[in-house]
Amino acid sequence: MSREIIITGGDAHFFPWIVAAISSLRAHAETRALDMGIIDQGLTAAQRAQLSAFGCKIVEPQWTLPVPQEARTLRNIGLVARTALRDYFPGYEIYLWFDADAWMQTPEFVTAYAEGARARGAAVVTENGPGYRKTFTDWKWWAGNMVASFGVTDGLRCSFATSINIGVLCIKDTAPHWQHWQRYYTKALERTGKVNMDQHALFAAIHLEQLPTAFLPARFNWLPHLSCPVWNAEKKLLCEPTAPHRPLSVIHLAGPRKDRPYEVAHLSGGSFATSLTYPAMQQHLTA
Repeated sequence: MSREIIITGGDAHFFPWIVAAISSLRAHAETRALDMGIIDQGLTAAQRAQLSAFGCKIVEPQWTLPVPQEARTLRNIGLVARTALRDYFPGYEIYLWFDADAWMQTPEFVTAYAEGARARGAAVVTENGPGYRKTFTDWKWWAGNMVASFGVTDGLRCSFATSINIGVLCIKDTAPHWQHWQRYYTKALERTGKVNMDQHALFAAIHLEQLPTAFLPARFNWLPHLSCPVWNAEKKLLCEPTAPHRPLSVIHLAGPRKDRPYEVAHLSGGSFATSLTYPAMQQHLTA
């Protein structure tokens, strides 16, 4: 057993995204050697068998936090399960969560997250990549949920700090982040009844409890809907849209339109229309 495990999850509908994420991780020797776990949120028996054949460890999560009965759906249980990954997959030092709608382009993110978690307890990416476009409506949603979950004073304190995205997240086994995350998540659940406050809860725990955390650059969890990457045809890699155009390690297709088309610029000039899914981008490797 390795000291690090990468974990993802989803339901039967999300299965193709899970397969794409795992396939991208298995494409490189560095990540292929790591153990992989799956949070089963409603997979079919055939899907479970296929993931087991990939060598994945599969667990069925439980409701470990006081989620309102009406909100106890298979989709929501995955949000709660992330706060207890070390309980579902005991025996590891480093727990790296990887959303199923993300895929790996280069393996360097693993070292960055693992080293950050070992040094600081946790590692996460901030939503401030080159070219990121966030509107006042985005901030209002973030701030409104912060205030609703943690009160005016603490909510506003958090609202003016750069937001994070926990679609890719790493926490050390002994880090205090686990219990504080659960505590703030419980507070948000009790105040709002909303289950999608998991990201807000971890952010609040980090800032209000002043938890040591490694804040990594956006290329380790890139959100293309906030800033479209550019294509380096020579290296056949998606890169940051501004100089020095560093390659993106993880592309995270957050949001409802995961296979939406993008107009991707070539570094050498011109552009092309494409989805940024893992299967779509694999076609460009041989073009």
